Amino acid sequence: MKDTKSLAAGLLLALGLTAGAAEAAPIALSDLDAFNDAVGGAAVTLDSFDTNNFGETSITFESGVVSVRVGVNSGFTPTLDNGVSASRYRGTVHGGRFDLAELVWTFPVPVVGFIADFTDILFPIEVTISGSGEVFDIADVMGGRNGLFGLFDDMAPFTEIRFSMLDGLPARGSLFIDNLRFAAAPGAAAVPEPGSLALFGAGLAGFALAGRRRRKMNGRSGF
Repeated sequence: MKDTKSLAAGLLLALGLTAGAAEAAPIALSDLDAFNDAVGGAAVTLDSFDTNNFGETSITFESGVVSVRVGVNSGFTPTLDNGVSASRYRGTVHGGRFDLAELVWTFPVPVVGFIADFTDILFPIEVTISGSGEVFDIADVMGGRNGLFGLFDDMAPFTEIRFSMLDGLPARGSLFIDNLRFAAAPGAAAVPEPGSLALFGAGLAGFALAGRRRRKMNGRSGF
């Protein structure tokens, strides 16, 4: 029994799977050096929003990121709801007093993190990695209305983030964004299922048995 547990622990260690790592959650960043350190050698794409896009329900940035406005328009010009002008992205979200509206960004590849310059954050706006359940107040992380904000999660590469009004506040919120950077996940591999671990262990045992048989046969033939 002890040998079986040791084998399982060894397999988990070899695959880089630990209980603590499995529970890792996204972390918020407000410093470019910290972002660069976190992503290491991952390929980073920079989008400086140099091409104007005067606003639609769905637009695509030069970097391939797709921004979709989910919900009704604010009544402002489309550029203010979900558009690019003057080398900045501008988006608007709605809280509870208005018809709800959110902004969803989809990255062209799975990423381990992103960071961008946020300016003139109006009202508390939150961002979350879709499916993670973790919610971050952008201005709170930056310590004000202007600064750098990003998220990093190398344990669970993601493709989508969502901007919305914090806690459904009854207000309209707007944000300007520049210099978006995102780091591609380096060949993210699926975590093996428990059954796969068992097969992997059986495969290792098979290799060991085959090696013993080969050595015996070589000994008998005089090699």
